[in-house]
Amino acid sequence: MNRRLSTSTVPGLEQVYLIERDAGLMCRILGLYAARGLDVLRADYAYAAQHVMTLKVTAADTGPETVEAVRVLVDKAATFVGVLAAAEQPSVQRRAA
Repeated sequence: MNRRLSTSTVPGLEQVYLIERDAGLMCRILGLYAARGLDVLRADYAYAAQHVMTLKVTAADTGPETVEAVRVLVDKAATFVGVLAAAEQPSVQRRAA
């Protein structure tokens, strides 16, 4: 595991998943990040409907290899049963407060 990174200064790549309301599925998706050694800066979820939730994951952007790893990860997660949609968002830059 890498050193703890400050989320206020590290650029991130955000992915958004629309998934069936299932904690096991959410854990499987987050497990993909761990398996690929990606640092997760933030993970947020919210209920979108009775049986549907959104999961937003922000991974540390450490270079071009991270962008490719996230793209592959989103494609892989999109094949899981229960994932309704998966998308990458443009880089997010947080400012120090």
